[in-house]
Amino acid sequence: MLAVPALEVRRVLPGDMDEVVELEKASFDDPYPRYFLEQLAAAHPDTFLVASTEGEILGYTVVDMWEDHDHLISIAVHSEWRRRGIGRRLLLALDAALGNRRPMRLEVRRSNTEAIQFYLKNGFTKTRTDEGYYQDGEDALIMERA
Repeated sequence: MLAVPALEVRRVLPGDMDEVVELEKASFDDPYPRYFLEQLAAAHPDTFLVASTEGEILGYTVVDMWEDHDHLISIAVHSEWRRRGIGRRLLLALDAALGNRRPMRLEVRRSNTEAIQFYLKNGFTKTRTDEGYYQDGEDALIMERA
């Protein structure tokens, strides 16, 4: 495994959005639209984080605060940089920003076994299945970390 040179995890900046949107599109079959990501960045600047090195964004994550939990809206890492600890670094930075005060929840496609394993390794547990959750009819696993 190659190390990531000088990885910086920081708050998203307006100038990062082009790269974030492209990463979102490359990572998900049903990507969030740019306007939604921009709204999240404006509403929650402390919990919309990017991981970058040498001026390139390698990953990002964003959390929205819901009534009874913090909701992990998205986490993505460029495919060629996966399995090098970037996702874990992003989650640790989120924990620091949030102060671990409330549960964190997320949805993940049942077929996305790589992501499910990542979440399990990072302390999430499966709490239920929402059948037909995604537009194409695929089920979502709901996962939570206390």
